[in-house]
Amino acid sequence: MLRIHIVEQTAVITIYVEDRLASEAVGELRNVWESVRDRSPEKETVIDLCSVRTFDNSGSDLLSQVHKAGTRLAGNGLCIAPLIQENWNALI
Repeated sequence: MLRIHIVEQTAVITIYVEDRLASEAVGELRNVWESVRDRSPEKETVIDLCSVRTFDNSGSDLLSQVHKAGTRLAGNGLCIAPLIQENWNALI
């Protein structure tokens, strides 16, 4: 079951995502991300994927979209960090 936790700081809003990013969960993350961006467009948005176990093609597509829109993808660990670098050439 997907869990999303938002931490808002002065200049950055971090969206922490836990578990599996697939199917209906992708739409839920999209809604949260759009809401955060609409509410505070002046702040940097980060999606923290450290606790994501896996994602499907729709999850990958969403992460590509948010990355292209300027959202920073963050993650570490043996599984997620290489996926972020390989798929989006993003700095973690």
